[in-house]
Amino acid sequence: MKEILMATTNQAKIDQIGGALSGIGVSVVGVENKEMLPEVIEDGKTAMDNAKKKALVFAKALGRVVLSMDNTLYFDKLDGDPRQPGLNVRRITSAAGKPTDEEMVKYYSGLIKELGGTAEARWEYGVCIADPNGELGEATFGYKTTFVSQPSLKMMDGYPLESLQMDEVTGKYRSEMTKEELEILWQRKIGEPLSAFVKSLNF
Repeated sequence: MKEILMATTNQAKIDQIGGALSGIGVSVVGVENKEMLPEVIEDGKTAMDNAKKKALVFAKALGRVVLSMDNTLYFDKLDGDPRQPGLNVRRITSAAGKPTDEEMVKYYSGLIKELGGTAEARWEYGVCIADPNGELGEATFGYKTTFVSQPSLKMMDGYPLESLQMDEVTGKYRSEMTKEELEILWQRKIGEPLSAFVKSLNF
């Protein structure tokens, strides 16, 4: 089985990409020690800008081919509204600095309540795979999702907003789904474009 190193210690992200690629026999592993990853200021104007910057820096630092990603979030009802998260999903005005997972859920729960209790949104991804020599491949894709204002009592480590999103197939909060159910969800949401991208590369 082919293995891809994802430059993160966030297990939820590793499981997400690993689940999406499991249909083509690709295993995704993460970095065990966060200190191995140099600090990268994510100041890009798009998710791809940030993903590319991280992939190039991390590949050189680790001496390996790495996958990096960044994402943006857009609510349909917030078009033109300054509260639209976009690139700033984790930058909320109610918290100083980087908010905790609990602060994230509280903020977005309140926002969605203001939007009527449910809200359609779109996640957009920038994914980049780079080697230590600076060669890279990049892809962008996205999918629709539904948020609700009432959070699940169960929170997913590293992906707090999963406790506010409902899976349209199982009817469950994402944070309450089994590992197998989540794997199927990720294959359905991003598996096809991500798999096509990975298979197109010669790394």
